[in-house]
Amino acid sequence: MTVDRSDLRDVSTEAAVHIAALMDLFRQACRLQEWTLEEERGLTGWTDVRCKAGHEFCLTALSLVSSPRPFGLDPSEPLCKKCRNAEWVAECLAALKSVAKAQGVSLTATDERDESGEGHVVFAAKCPKAHRFEATGRDATNWRGEPVDILCPDCREAAAFAEGFAKIEAVLRETRSTVAKRYRNAAEIRCRRGHLHTFYVDSHQEREVIRPDFCGACDKIAKFQKFSERAKDLGVTVLESQWIAASRAHRAVCFAGHEFGLIPNKMKRGCPECPRGMYGGTVPPHDVYYIVSGLDATTSRETVKPGISSGSGYNRLRQHAEDGLSVQHLRISGLPVGMARVLEKFVLDGLDKGGWLSIRGMEYFPAAALPDIMDLAGEWFTDQSGLAVRPIVVDPSDVYDAVTTPQPPDIVDLDVDTAVVFDSDVEVIAALTR
Repeated sequence: MTVDRSDLRDVSTEAAVHIAALMDLFRQACRLQEWTLEEERGLTGWTDVRCKAGHEFCLTALSLVSSPRPFGLDPSEPLCKKCRNAEWVAECLAALKSVAKAQGVSLTATDERDESGEGHVVFAAKCPKAHRFEATGRDATNWRGEPVDILCPDCREAAAFAEGFAKIEAVLRETRSTVAKRYRNAAEIRCRRGHLHTFYVDSHQEREVIRPDFCGACDKIAKFQKFSERAKDLGVTVLESQWIAASRAHRAVCFAGHEFGLIPNKMKRGCPECPRGMYGGTVPPHDVYYIVSGLDATTSRETVKPGISSGSGYNRLRQHAEDGLSVQHLRISGLPVGMARVLEKFVLDGLDKGGWLSIRGMEYFPAAALPDIMDLAGEWFTDQSGLAVRPIVVDPSDVYDAVTTPQPPDIVDLDVDTAVVFDSDVEVIAALTR
């Protein structure tokens, strides 16, 4: 294939005509703007220009003639960036001087201009703490156009760091966490359950993360606790030791002894093996409070667990015995409606305030916590208005066969009918505990 050289000459000639026309348009636009051209450098070359105010800058002819309105511009809308922003630059300068005076910052003007091309003068500044820095009018206001609180960058960083560390101290007080290690711009925090986290104070976004609910692992425990409480309302006990996921099944057992998988997102039905009519008011209430201990098969640690059940509590105690928690220390049966739940919450809150951390789940504690658990249960029960307790040491032969029999002094078994004296009506007490 051959190329006709005459065709190439025709194209080049036609392009040159168009380029020349565009350059004429460029010169016409410069005259309208009252610009002085130092030297033309073609259509795409950077041409040095001086505006009528004496500002020097560079632009290409193509960029000017390609603008929406290169001709007939309003004189109040100059194309020179410095002329166009002169009023705003003056406002920024006034704001800078006002802020510097209020904060005790000294300003010394230099011959330099900032890189924005708007004409901001660069000042050599010195704050009252002897920090030296450079500042322009752009530094005097924030993104909302408000005067900045601190002009000096070093002082501003120190204030931000102080704010961040103050938030960390507040979180430590509120959550009973401790500082594992402190850095110039961060701190390693260990929550009261032992989970380690690092808080940074370098930026606004990182300081916003510093809040009491920072621990994701503890958040899972809180979710598990809420899930367990909702299950109890259905007469279901969660056997799982920790939170898995909202859409995943957790091992559970209903009051009738049926074991099944309970999904947090699908809890309205309750036990799938029980008739539907058994839910919605006919669920046996939790009226048994117990404390058991032993070698936990899950963690292989000596463990004590306070909990609640219904009826005689046999099924739940049997499950604990199968898991290794075979020693019964306290069993109170026949409690008024709602009292077992309130007692359980009181004991768990007391253990939390006392610094006891669960080994797994929410209700499994080290064996050393047994005296405190017994004391808390006794404290709450004896302080209830209208109740008086007559503790009874039960004969070992009265203990369930499924549970290993401890020594006689180790178990206190309270039956409300025989061991609790009601000074007032049972229904009144039940109403107080709901």
